[in-house]
Amino acid sequence: MKIEYNRPSAESILNRIKYSTEESQNIFRVYLGSAPGTGKTYMMLEDGNYLRENGIDVVIGYIETHGRKETADEIKKLEVVPRKKIIYKGSEFEELDADAVIARRPAIALIDELAHNNIPGSKNLKRYQDAIEIYRSGISVFTTLNIFHLNSIAEKVEAELRVKVSERVPDYILNYVTEIINVDIPAGELISRLKAGKIYSKDKIPVALENFFKLENLLVLRELALRTIADELSTQSTEIGNPEEKLELKSNERVLVLISSNPDSARLVRIGSKLAGRLNANLYVLHINLKNRGKNKPENYEQMLARNISIAENLGAAVFSFQANDVVSGVIDFVKSNNIAHVVIGATNEKVGFINKLFKKSIVNKLIDSLPDVSFHVVPTASAGA
Repeated sequence: MKIEYNRPSAESILNRIKYSTEESQNIFRVYLGSAPGTGKTYMMLEDGNYLRENGIDVVIGYIETHGRKETADEIKKLEVVPRKKIIYKGSEFEELDADAVIARRPAIALIDELAHNNIPGSKNLKRYQDAIEIYRSGISVFTTLNIFHLNSIAEKVEAELRVKVSERVPDYILNYVTEIINVDIPAGELISRLKAGKIYSKDKIPVALENFFKLENLLVLRELALRTIADELSTQSTEIGNPEEKLELKSNERVLVLISSNPDSARLVRIGSKLAGRLNANLYVLHINLKNRGKNKPENYEQMLARNISIAENLGAAVFSFQANDVVSGVIDFVKSNNIAHVVIGATNEKVGFINKLFKKSIVNKLIDSLPDVSFHVVPTASAGA
């Protein structure tokens, strides 16, 4: 991955794109900002226009102007791929049409707001999944992202800054990224842009200044944008290797997390997501639905299980519910059928409760004995569940 702390010249961008858009050399570029309003979308459009004017086939897959005139003006003559119209609860919404972009087959697709949650009824739950699909079809992707939408950072932001982050991308998205353009402006200048009405409408400015856009918050986010991505780059450069190797690993490595209604399952999924990110692996999450469970379900079983599944989906996992007579045979069958390389499983010392049937250490040992070629990551859990 290449990180640009200062924006490269237009000529260097053109030379790199001309080289990178050759067969099997498509790129995934992220314009990264610490917060809304840093100019990520504007810069992406500006680069897209320059490249189009110099013979590169660039299209807009999705751009959100947020009513900013200078951003809308920068669309200029770029071709816009029609959005997909979706009816949800009686209203019409528009989303990125990944299939239409792939069918159009440009050299580069500009896709704004990578962390966006798609409207129910869309092909994918998240826009980053659309972007990956487009990228893996051989099309270069230029996209925008705020640092706090990265899942590991979102958790810190919610805990330390008390700011809710509802749209997220899993950390493993960085395994696809080949270039990061760090769109950085001083916190004071960002606040000035906000007060001037260049980020939000005037009625939203006072609330923004009292919450997300506090000076101390912006300073923390700016530091996170620099430090976290640099750390990720260092990790990937030592563990992963070149982009071709990354994509090969992504297609072969698979991490499976076993979940239940246990509240600790959410932690297991987050651990599995980080492991998948380090390994460039696909993340699978499995819930074993026992045939003989009947009505013997703990209180709030459905709600807790749905919560854990939602967390897994937000982290980009492929979630499966697999029916089996017992946990061990169900897991073994799934692992062998799906070529799983790593399993994340919880283990508790509790002697009673259904959780003992799912996560107790004897079951872990049975799985380890039955799947000698699989790497197991056993995580201590405290609370019970089913």
